[in-house]
Amino acid sequence: MADSLSTATLAIYVILAIPVLYLLVKHGKHGKHGFLGWLFLFLFCTIRIIGGALEMKNSSIAASIISSVGLSPLLLATAGILHEARIYRIRNLDEKLEWLLVLVFHIFVVGGVALVAAGSAKLQNHQQPIEKSEKIVKAGISILTVSWGILVGWVGLSFVAPRISNSTTERAGTTLLKSVCFSLAFVGIRVFCSLAALCTQKAYLNPTTGSLAIRVVLFFLSELIATLAYITAGFKTQALAKVQQDGDDDLPVSQKLQSAPYV
Repeated sequence: MADSLSTATLAIYVILAIPVLYLLVKHGKHGKHGFLGWLFLFLFCTIRIIGGALEMKNSSIAASIISSVGLSPLLLATAGILHEARIYRIRNLDEKLEWLLVLVFHIFVVGGVALVAAGSAKLQNHQQPIEKSEKIVKAGISILTVSWGILVGWVGLSFVAPRISNSTTERAGTTLLKSVCFSLAFVGIRVFCSLAALCTQKAYLNPTTGSLAIRVVLFFLSELIATLAYITAGFKTQALAKVQQDGDDDLPVSQKLQSAPYV
């Protein structure tokens, strides 16, 4: 039977998907750098909608797998918005290297979530040997935990990197970067709760059938707060790409300066 949290999750993310889709269009319309983050944030909302619907239909196995998979688009959305912030904020950024790093990170996260999904499906179906499935799940969630750590380090480097001076894009990039820094704390709570749940297999830590208090505070609210922070920053910076195209002062400095690039 569906509980109130399943219904709330479905309703809230149906509503949030609308502004996220709007931000995807606004940020992605005038530049490639604003596309990835908002696309994955929209995919995250979509997955939460599907997961909520499955829980309401009492499809516990499918809902559990969807819940595990749902962590990856949130990490990838964080990486995408961080990428956008770095492009607009950092002086002499090597954009080709930046895209390469983003690609490698995406492959790393996708590999982790694939292991989590495969292992979770086997555990839900009690497929033997159980020990092998548990090892697959632990390997996958460990990769996602390391991915979160990489994002933390990436944000730290972004704050100390040389900034573009007196630029509209720099200020908008800083806004996005601060939103990522704020949200990473809540994404971290979600990641480490999943790590504890999948490694210990404690029933009360299960994100779909466990204790309601834990599901609300540690899973639902941590994701919701991060999503709302991104949406707020997205609206504050929605005109960024167009401004960047219209004014030469706001073009990425990597296109104007020829000094050694910052990585």
